[in-house]
Amino acid sequence: NNQHNKTTPLRGVFSRSHNFRTMLVKNPFKPESGSRRFLSSTKARRLSLCIIIAVAIGAVGLLFIDNKQGKNYLKTSTSIQKKNNDNIILASSSGTTDIQHRPSKQAGDAVGSNSNKEDDRDGEELQLSAAADKFEMTDTMKASPSNNGNPTPTDMSMEIEQKSRAYPIWIDKQRAVNSNSRPYGWCVSEDLASNDESPKGLLFVKVHKCSSSTGAGVTLRIQDGLSKRLNQPNQNQTADAHGTCFANYDHATARELRFEKRDHSQSFLWSIVREPAQRTLSHYFYFDVSRRNDTATEDSILSVLKFPTHPRPWHPQHNYQSKYLDLPSQNEQSSSSTERIINGYDFLGVSERMEESLVVLAMLAQIPLTDVVIFSSKVAGGYGYALGKESCVKLEKKWTTPKIDEYILGDYQKANKDDYLLYNAAQRSLDKTIDALGRHRVEENVKLLRSLQQQNDEQCASKVTMPCPEPDDAEKKRDHIRLVKESCYFSDIGCGHACTDEVLADYGEKEWASITTSSYGQG
Repeated sequence: NNQHNKTTPLRGVFSRSHNFRTMLVKNPFKPESGSRRFLSSTKARRLSLCIIIAVAIGAVGLLFIDNKQGKNYLKTSTSIQKKNNDNIILASSSGTTDIQHRPSKQAGDAVGSNSNKEDDRDGEELQLSAAADKFEMTDTMKASPSNNGNPTPTDMSMEIEQKSRAYPIWIDKQRAVNSNSRPYGWCVSEDLASNDESPKGLLFVKVHKCSSSTGAGVTLRIQDGLSKRLNQPNQNQTADAHGTCFANYDHATARELRFEKRDHSQSFLWSIVREPAQRTLSHYFYFDVSRRNDTATEDSILSVLKFPTHPRPWHPQHNYQSKYLDLPSQNEQSSSSTERIINGYDFLGVSERMEESLVVLAMLAQIPLTDVVIFSSKVAGGYGYALGKESCVKLEKKWTTPKIDEYILGDYQKANKDDYLLYNAAQRSLDKTIDALGRHRVEENVKLLRSLQQQNDEQCASKVTMPCPEPDDAEKKRDHIRLVKESCYFSDIGCGHACTDEVLADYGEKEWASITTSSYGQG
């Protein structure tokens, strides 16, 4: 044996000596002795056969497990893409599971449609690409043991459901605390609003490229209309019962405006959110391409999406909307920005669902629909007024490529998960609020809003003086500037409001009378 060990090494499990008739194995019971024992050829074959069978069974088992996981993934990827349970559509892309919200099927054609004129959404009919309107699961969503440790659609939608809510009618919420609350307690004078540590009034957080000009115009329409109505004496009110309602519509973050300290009984706080990728693209095409005349290329667009850091404070950043709207809290570590925003605002509109959002805003604030009828400020392909430059600029339409869409669908969503969570929670909150108000009522009001908007467009379009385009002649330009100041509340916001008031006066008075005689109008 010693001679054999020196000259003939073992190969596999058989020794070349003994003509493969014997098997040489180490004695497991006496490892210190180094002794060896010989097995008969029959036993050796049986043992080797058992080993081969065991290895084969193990290999088949591993293949079965791997194949089962693959089938589960394919099954999830296929079935989830086809699933639409009224509010969400789930899809799988690049190995991750995404979620997007759609208007409820029960809403019909009226609810969920988009206005043909959207200011900061570049005036385009909203046709979001697959890369733009998906939502990737956040890290806080838990995996399900029943799905091999992978997150299920239920896991993913659960966080959206938990962080969303139905917004209450403002006066209902106040009367739950104080039965003597006034219906329009948020209509306070500018002196009272500005001389207090707790912000008051009609407060709009104007987020860049989130239909912010539309939102600001609506805010000023509400301020103007309510101030006039509340200062008209009637059997329940005196002329000095209210001053002019104070309104905020500046481009500033909620933190800068200290809105976390607002007086909830004397303020109405609202804003508008937008699909994050579309907002970032509009931001780039407006500020850099249209205003600064930069040339848009695939590389420049990808650079903005990947590295959105810039010394200009209005330049895109990751999770831009969440940071802009967030309300500071002493327990920020125990709550997400989405929770603080959804619970801290009286209403969040959705840019892609502007008609529904404006109708719901009017119903929550208890104001006539005529107060949310305005003209569009900016239309892509046309001209827009560039505040700061005090001039008109050609608004370039945004575009993408398959490579850009692929990036948005993957890494961009991961980097902006807070914004996607906020956007989808706002979508779900809008649906919940519509259900709470009565879906049929909201549908009817959406149809009515369209009718009022059409009347306004047909009768006032030729009478409105918009800032852009400007005439070339110097004398005509001076007259044009004067007419613009008369036509608009501010810059290019709320233009044509006087004509709108005149055209819709009869309906506005009837609606106001109906509101003030309801239980919400008596305070």
